[in-house]
Amino acid sequence: MIDRRNMLKYVAGSGALAAASAFGQSPVASGDDVKAVGEVLNPRSFGAKGDGKTKDKAAIQKAIDECSKRGGGIVYLSPGVYVTGTILLKNNVNLHLEAGATILGSPDPADYTAPEEMQKIITWAVARHLIIGYKQTNIALTGRGTVDGRSQTFMAPTKNPPPKPDDIWWRTASNTDRTTRISPMVMIVMCHDVLVEGLTLQNAVGWTMRPQGCNRVVIRGVKVRNPGNFQNTDGIDPTSCEDVMISDCDIDTGDDALCIKTDNPYGDNKTCRNVTVTNCIISSACSAFKIGSEGYHHFENITFSNSVIYSPEQRRDDYRIIEGINILMPDGGSIEGVTISNITMRNARVPIWIRLQRNVGHEVKPMKAWLKSVMISDVQAFGAHISCSIMGIPGYPMEDITLRNIRIQTDEPGEAKWLDNVPQERETGYPEAPLFGRMPAFGFYVRHAKNLHMSEIDLVSTRNDPRRMIQCEDVDGLSLRTITGTPPSQGAESILLKNVTDVSISGNYPTGRNHLFVKVQGEKCAEIALFANDLHRAKTPLQVSAEVPAGAIYVDGQPFTARH
Repeated sequence: MIDRRNMLKYVAGSGALAAASAFGQSPVASGDDVKAVGEVLNPRSFGAKGDGKTKDKAAIQKAIDECSKRGGGIVYLSPGVYVTGTILLKNNVNLHLEAGATILGSPDPADYTAPEEMQKIITWAVARHLIIGYKQTNIALTGRGTVDGRSQTFMAPTKNPPPKPDDIWWRTASNTDRTTRISPMVMIVMCHDVLVEGLTLQNAVGWTMRPQGCNRVVIRGVKVRNPGNFQNTDGIDPTSCEDVMISDCDIDTGDDALCIKTDNPYGDNKTCRNVTVTNCIISSACSAFKIGSEGYHHFENITFSNSVIYSPEQRRDDYRIIEGINILMPDGGSIEGVTISNITMRNARVPIWIRLQRNVGHEVKPMKAWLKSVMISDVQAFGAHISCSIMGIPGYPMEDITLRNIRIQTDEPGEAKWLDNVPQERETGYPEAPLFGRMPAFGFYVRHAKNLHMSEIDLVSTRNDPRRMIQCEDVDGLSLRTITGTPPSQGAESILLKNVTDVSISGNYPTGRNHLFVKVQGEKCAEIALFANDLHRAKTPLQVSAEVPAGAIYVDGQPFTARH
């Protein structure tokens, strides 16, 4: 039988060892193992009640302050409900919530405060957060307990009418507004060596957790739960951080589930680099995995892998994920070096969306942003409702995009009239995939890109869609290899190319009876080569419009001269 004191020592030892391992440190065990790990303090010894009624903020803070003062260790919350306002994490302290322990946000907005230095920087709002780490080192939030923001107290229904049935496909479920801003719920700013592990974070009034301007952050085994109709309830938003590892998390929330940003008013470290996200299960009513919203600075070396993105079957479209994978640059920053692999999606409205534009506001500003070197591979998506798209703006293409071994099954009931749709350029304004309307292709619509490589792409329509599978416009450097899928149901081409240059189409063997496999249009077309294809199942393998310049197209090394 382990008594309470020894049990606490075990928690202290295991928590310290886990944190040290995560931060790449080498903890040294003594003969008793746990004697060297530091203090173990219980806020109940400082007056905390944990009864769900008494405000325990002062007692919890005293325990944290004393623990840090003594050199660090564990502040241990035993089972109970601890009502509190803002808690400040301190150097070398692990705030450990035992299973059955809940930190419950106070219903009184006055109980949420921030350090004076922090509030002076945030001049546009009152800085209110439930848990803050500000300019601290070696801090941790661990355990099997719960942090609950009590969002129902601070949310009220909007006056917006419910969406019309015909609008549900593009709308979001949000029907609430905050009455008080307490966001993010867990705010970690300018800290080093951060560990968040095992907790359930729920009912956030705004964003759930945001590390900002931090170095060496580990977020592992965290569960996030927020109502699907609550807006601005992002899950985890690492912002301008370096060396971040996020793994084994389970997120279901009403806004972006996992959103990587670059915006840091607190210090000079603006870049977000060396971020890995893996082994996660993700759901939301907005984007599941997103890079670039609030992208004012540079992103580099970001990976996302081995994860599941899903919306439950019973959820209405406006409660479902909008973009499964969302890579965008609308704020003047830059993205380079993104690798995404081994992702399975179900019922994400738009499986893949990549977007480069001028800015979010409606004022047209000089173009500063750029986006390049993105590789997405080994993706399966079921139940898509809106086409994937890859879009830059005129004169500013995104570059070096690779899509490989991707299978998308779409349930979108396409209409023949959408074949002639021309999506707006929308160089400014808030970027969201449905705002561009229905696409003229049911698989991928591509515009303003350079060096795009698509191989082993299988696009399947469950609705006998009359639209083409792929449409590419203004693309310089395009490779289409092993493209398969459901042929258009009413005789349209499977692939439409408009004003494209330096193109290779190879290794294709249509899996269904195609009326027309490839159609080429546009007077700017040049250097288009088809080779090593078996297109005998297509009634017309290639059709070229009259305006395409002579000598622009070669088939198996020979000029193609036929025009329509």
